[in-house]
Amino acid sequence: MGLQDLLKEIQILAVVCNQYGDTGKGKFSDFFASQWADIIARGTGGNNAGHTVIIGDKQRVFHLIPAGITYDKEGKTNILGNGMVIDPFVLIKEMNTLYEEGVSFNHLLISDRANVVMFYHVEQDKAENASQKGGGIGSTGRGIGPAYTDKVARRGIMMRDLLHMDILVEKIEKLKKYYPQQQINIDKIIADISPVADRLKPFITDTVDFLHDSIKNGKRICLEGAQGLYLSLEHGIYRYVTSSDCSTNGTASGVGISAKAIDLTLGVVKFPFMTKVGGGPFVTELGGIRSENYCSQEFGNRKDDEKNIYGGRLNEMMNSSDDFEKGIALRMIAGEYGATTARPRRIGWTDAVAAKYAVRVNGPMKLILTKADALENNDFNICYNYIMSDGSSTQKFVNDSEVLRKVIPEYKIYKGYSDIRGETQFEKLPSSLTQSIIDFEKFVGAEVSIVSTGPEMIQTALR
Repeated sequence: MGLQDLLKEIQILAVVCNQYGDTGKGKFSDFFASQWADIIARGTGGNNAGHTVIIGDKQRVFHLIPAGITYDKEGKTNILGNGMVIDPFVLIKEMNTLYEEGVSFNHLLISDRANVVMFYHVEQDKAENASQKGGGIGSTGRGIGPAYTDKVARRGIMMRDLLHMDILVEKIEKLKKYYPQQQINIDKIIADISPVADRLKPFITDTVDFLHDSIKNGKRICLEGAQGLYLSLEHGIYRYVTSSDCSTNGTASGVGISAKAIDLTLGVVKFPFMTKVGGGPFVTELGGIRSENYCSQEFGNRKDDEKNIYGGRLNEMMNSSDDFEKGIALRMIAGEYGATTARPRRIGWTDAVAAKYAVRVNGPMKLILTKADALENNDFNICYNYIMSDGSSTQKFVNDSEVLRKVIPEYKIYKGYSDIRGETQFEKLPSSLTQSIIDFEKFVGAEVSIVSTGPEMIQTALR
């Protein structure tokens, strides 16, 4: 099947993550933006997301702007939707960096209803939520949670408020009491934010109206998800979640359309291993609590540290009986470090029980598998069953963080396979990999349509 077959009669496509985020959505937002979409729209989160796109030998990381911005000169519109929270200073910095690389912003639109991340949100987030120690959630410290808190409490600053300084002053004055430790100086805030507001003014508009008019006029829309379902405020593993609903429903609502309007949802799954950043239960984690504690340490450059300490032992560690060492080796081989925070990602085998739950909530859908190219010639496991603390077993996902802490995964073991980097024909993938895909499809109830065989756009096998 080619791209034309996959997207035949499709007008609205959603690309979402069926795990903990960091699954490679950026590559496929870029893929569909370049090959198909007229409009690329994002509707949740803020600069706590990091979408990495590899173009040739150059890596670009997008934190706020959809990955499709690189096609602005081709007339493709990129939208920051009403469901997002936007740090205007971070946005300007990202725009400046891209502008220096020759990227234009003639077709960038920012929802006038998106909420603004202010400096006091960032300071409070760092003080209260950034640490993973003592059961902390391990927030990115970007102010996302406090900004959404203000939104829900109906005291948030909206992007359209940046166009009216008198309204902005009035709103900040009323919310000062909620941030007694942040020493809010309104005059300084206005002095700092006024030039930023002037710069962003041409882009701020009613994006919901624009999007509906575009749909009516037959434009092709790609909705770019952020984070992943297990981090969804509504459907994730509470309390270890983000502050928005990053499900298909939340992604659609965040740009002002109904999820029923989506013609095709593509759920991205890392396979045959998966990752997580931040605290919380992770049933299939290699190394268990030891790995979680190790990845929660907040000092040094862990990527360089691991390279210096373990760089010469990767093959030995991948075949080690110590799952903790195996997890470190796989992280290094696959380059699994946070795009936004540079934190080491926790490593575990793909959890089909949790994936089935994600398909039910985010679906109906087809699947994209990523990072299969990172595991070469090593046997791997897929979890198809949970052993509960009372000794019973279940193939049903239990969305309770305390219960999940005590679950023991039960695996099916598969033989390792040869190097697939750059393979573009699905039928030429190794038999061990294809058999695991068939088993996974049958279990989770969704068909795999795409397998990523490398970080670059062209390294893609369509089924």
